[in-house]
Amino acid sequence: MPLFRLDSDQLTTLPVTNFAQEGVSERYDLQRLLREQIDVLLPDALVLTDEFADWDDSRRRIDLLALDTEARLVVIELKRTTNDGQLDLQAIRYAAMASTMTFDQAVAAYAKYSGSTSTEAEQVLLDFLDWDGPQEEFFGQEVRIVLVAPDFHKEVTTSVIWLNQRDLDITCVRIRPHRQGDELILDVQRIIPLPEAGDFLVRAKDKSRGVRRATRGGGWIDGEGYWFVNVGESPTNSRCWEDCQRYGFMQAGGGPKWIRQISRLQPGDKIMAYLSRHGYVGVGEVVSEAVMQRDFVSPVKSKRLLELPLEKAPMKEHLHDPDRCDWCIGVNWVAVVPREEALRLKARRQTVCKLHDHALVEGILSHFTPPEVIHGSTPKRP
Repeated sequence: MPLFRLDSDQLTTLPVTNFAQEGVSERYDLQRLLREQIDVLLPDALVLTDEFADWDDSRRRIDLLALDTEARLVVIELKRTTNDGQLDLQAIRYAAMASTMTFDQAVAAYAKYSGSTSTEAEQVLLDFLDWDGPQEEFFGQEVRIVLVAPDFHKEVTTSVIWLNQRDLDITCVRIRPHRQGDELILDVQRIIPLPEAGDFLVRAKDKSRGVRRATRGGGWIDGEGYWFVNVGESPTNSRCWEDCQRYGFMQAGGGPKWIRQISRLQPGDKIMAYLSRHGYVGVGEVVSEAVMQRDFVSPVKSKRLLELPLEKAPMKEHLHDPDRCDWCIGVNWVAVVPREEALRLKARRQTVCKLHDHALVEGILSHFTPPEVIHGSTPKRP
């Protein structure tokens, strides 16, 4: 769609131009500006380096290499023209090469890029990830791809859509320059996936994984679909593990970042509940999508949570604010333990994130559940 200038008596089209005609270079202009303002392309991201080429036997360079708040690496490829029909394939090669990057290598890359010491660079990454210390086993388990160009060939968009349906995470961002007198206006639009469809596609993808797991006949150990969820209990909020296990729920909130995390969980997802300063306290299956705490109905009591006797009363200050209140998911607990009997194993620092460490998952499940539950069907509530 064209851009228009709104005048008093008409809409005037802003003519589309191109970067070559405007003397805008790919590396020294576009890449430099987007590197300094990465949120234009990708909110909640940290640029680790540019022109990354620390490979064995290869001279290929990643335009921008970033990190997101879930410790996933992000390969960003920029083109100022639309005549590259191999953009997706090139980015996939880079993503495969980047997938072996360790936390220490990321620290070294960021230190070189930012001109800081290794100690300073490590602290920046830890602060960004909200980690107390390096967690190598959780770093870079997934690699996202962001393709940026004035437009995309049909074979590229078709390939991207097909690959996203098969659990890759590729985003296409269209950047088009428009001329308005002496000013150059940049129109930035995410076209795949459409912003409005983003949450739906995440849910659809998670559902698709669940269907594939059911088709394979897998039990609780099937290699995927496990989530770490932090109870989030603290003296300054209304969260309480005893309430969660008694009434069949988990909750998170206090801001859009944490609400987005818990909203990713869908019915059928399997969760491992973690209580800070104690350990893992329960395993269960999600039975209802996230809703505002004021609207949540306990799957155990079939009553609104706010009507039930709670160990910790809800905080009324943000109860009706969808961007600040807590959101709750219903959980069918397979097994729970008191906080004093928590399983002390490694934890993630995010509120909600996927678990990719199969040994960790098996260790938790073997502690909490009998063999017939692990390898059989989902049990009823104990």
